[in-house]
Amino acid sequence: MPRRFALTALTLAGLCAAGSAVAAEGRFIHPADTNRDDRISREEWIAYKLPAAAFDKADTDGDGAIDGPEFVAWSQTRN
Repeated sequence: MPRRFALTALTLAGLCAAGSAVAAEGRFIHPADTNRDDRISREEWIAYKLPAAAFDKADTDGDGAIDGPEFVAWSQTRN
């Protein structure tokens, strides 16, 4: 039983650590999204102290903002 609990706790910790991004009712929630528009602008990205050079890599559709799927994909490449 303790082994199962530890595995569950590690799994949950890993999911939570994936960039602190959370999907709730179809929304992208991340502390860097200060205006709560479900996207992280370049200004928000830099203000949150995410690596400025990585913004263009994360912005795969080139629209100037990071949405939920882009952030998750970028955060998975960091690990």
